[in-house]
Amino acid sequence: MAPVLEASRDSKALLDRWATRYLFAVAAVITSLKLIFAQRLDLYSDEVFYWLESTRPALAYSDLPFVSAQLAGLGPALFGNSPLAVRLPFFIIGMALPALIYWLTKPIQGAAHARQAALLSLCLPLAASLGLLAVPDVPLIALGLLSVALYLRAQAQNHWSLWLATGVVVALGLCTHYRFGLFPLGVALSLVTHAPTRLILRNPRAWVAALVACLGFIPIVAFNLSNEMASAAFYFQDRHPWEFSFAGLKHIPLQALITTPVLYGVLLVPLLSSSVRRELTMNSESTSFTPQLQAVAQHLLLVLGALHLGLYAALAPWSDATSTTEHWPLAGYFILLPLAPRVIELLTRQQPRLRALPAWTLGLGMLGTALALLGLGSQSLQSQLQPLVGLNTLSTKMAGWSEFSDFTQTLKTQAFDDPPLIASDNYYTAAQLGFAEVAAMDRLFTLDQSKAVRDGRAAQLRLWQADASALSRLSGEVVLFITEDSTLNVDQKAAVLLDACSLGAPLELLSQREFVGGATRFSFYRFTVGAVQADCPLPAQGWIDDVQVAEDHILTVSGWAFAPHAGVAELRVEVAGLALSGDLERSERADVAVLPRSTDDPLFPQIGFSLRVDGSALAPGTHSAVLVMTSASGEQTKSLPYPFKIGTQP
Repeated sequence: MAPVLEASRDSKALLDRWATRYLFAVAAVITSLKLIFAQRLDLYSDEVFYWLESTRPALAYSDLPFVSAQLAGLGPALFGNSPLAVRLPFFIIGMALPALIYWLTKPIQGAAHARQAALLSLCLPLAASLGLLAVPDVPLIALGLLSVALYLRAQAQNHWSLWLATGVVVALGLCTHYRFGLFPLGVALSLVTHAPTRLILRNPRAWVAALVACLGFIPIVAFNLSNEMASAAFYFQDRHPWEFSFAGLKHIPLQALITTPVLYGVLLVPLLSSSVRRELTMNSESTSFTPQLQAVAQHLLLVLGALHLGLYAALAPWSDATSTTEHWPLAGYFILLPLAPRVIELLTRQQPRLRALPAWTLGLGMLGTALALLGLGSQSLQSQLQPLVGLNTLSTKMAGWSEFSDFTQTLKTQAFDDPPLIASDNYYTAAQLGFAEVAAMDRLFTLDQSKAVRDGRAAQLRLWQADASALSRLSGEVVLFITEDSTLNVDQKAAVLLDACSLGAPLELLSQREFVGGATRFSFYRFTVGAVQADCPLPAQGWIDDVQVAEDHILTVSGWAFAPHAGVAELRVEVAGLALSGDLERSERADVAVLPRSTDDPLFPQIGFSLRVDGSALAPGTHSAVLVMTSASGEQTKSLPYPFKIGTQP
């Protein structure tokens, strides 16, 4: 028995020591990192769209109700447009999450366990990064924790103020995201499954709070009834394939990885072990709740945790696999954190071999938190890290937008006598230009028919009259049209340009520009709405079939290349960053006629090529050749790389 008690004391001592001595220091370090990155990182697509929504206030939008949008607009309204200003309300709320965990835990498990739970909230990698970005999970989780804490205190004290505050907070939560609905659903399930909880049904003040909470459904219901159920249809039908996919079975291992396996296991234990659940109610620490209310509170936390974790795990094989969904169960982990310190104590007391559990929980958790923050922040260090990790290793979702907007502003001034309308091939490019004040919001349009639909925002763009249909009605207006080529394959780029040509003409290439060290590429065009063009100048596409290396280091690169309607004006090869021009011979390649629009090249079937270039500057070893094609319209595209060797036997 002595080793068991010693292990339990060691466990409690370690968590107590860290929670008492280092909680504020750890929180300060994490907060400082988040502040640095929140200032340095550009807004990514969701963030800038929430800001865009804030410029057109409404109770609800096609993707979400109003809370996230209005939070995203609050900082810019006070401090002007900057990424940090957009994120500032979310940042402040994110700072408060450990305090909310403490406030929720204290009357249930006592002050010591409350401090430990607050510390453990910083050991959840995704949780610790909340507030760095302007995302709905921040207010959703904060309002969820606050609503549960108020609900339990209202039962303990039965003050009108607490009951009304509970109703208001739940209503605001419902105005944040559809996923918040799991909180009132969890309360309903706890009433059904726990007899002591049902005593609340006799309290008229609880019913008043429930009526106040129901006001939160008004924005969602009103929007859907006014817009053919567009928002609900997206979230509950269109977004998901509703066909079983084995890829969804990765959900639980992935959750364990991003939560850290040790803490994930600790949070699951009370859901899976009836003996641990029984012992949780035997809390010797001084608390402000009666034993009966402690049991009610712990039952509610377990129901809410099981609902969040179990529902998303069960639906994973049938749900959206094209978007980021790993964060969906995060509220469930938060709601289980108040029980985690007590669970760790029980496990180390029952199993002496688990005496290192607290150290592993803290160590892996803080390592995961550091990696999560640095992983996000690395996007602000593109120029420093690209030489070390390569061009396409780091994400560019939050990098390069300031430079892109500055270039667009310069081009707009230099290439147009009067300010043009601006249209883009995706909604977030248009939103970034609006955020940078390159153009007024009513002069920004998007031809986006893929990502906007996939993200549930096409209906909102239509309501704002910012889509292709609205642009088509502005006959005679000159348009600066922008495509983000680094996100498009050949067929997607052709489809985008055909859409532009259907709106106006002539489609004239103004410039092509790379940002973030070449990781992102954009093309800039001009056309006049309503004008007619017989042939739409599409970018060239090509393929390298072979690279032959002669003893004199002359490379013979062969393949095919065509540009519909315009034709290919120039071909060159890039190897190891070197541009290699040389003698070009054309040949007949009638077999390429199977590719769409290849026969529209003016030179067809003479679209084969053999290009002899000097490779003497290349070092021995393996290289990749890339064909660089320039069409007669001036647009430049690149082929996929073709590997070959110099100075070694094949």
